[in-house]
Amino acid sequence: MKPPKGVEGNTFEGVFFTEQEIPRHQTLRQIKVVIKHQNSTLDDLRQRMATEAKAAGGNAIKNFRYGQKIMTAFQALIRFQWEIEYWHGEGDVVKI
Repeated sequence: MKPPKGVEGNTFEGVFFTEQEIPRHQTLRQIKVVIKHQNSTLDDLRQRMATEAKAAGGNAIKNFRYGQKIMTAFQALIRFQWEIEYWHGEGDVVKI
């Protein structure tokens, strides 16, 4: 798969990820993924997002946004969770 001209990004498990808009490509579905497991990585997040993109019939995610958040100990206690770090990501699935 060749990325559109002028669009920067990278490919992971056959899905092209870019933080940019991809002109002239209609969104098939918007996806949001949260991973609340200790020691998760950005690759874990991208793997889950790639799986969802393929299931939606796409091979690219545009407007890719991601980050890592940390809950306070109080928030974790209220939610009965030991893991206080988590990854989140979102984007628009397209077919290029």
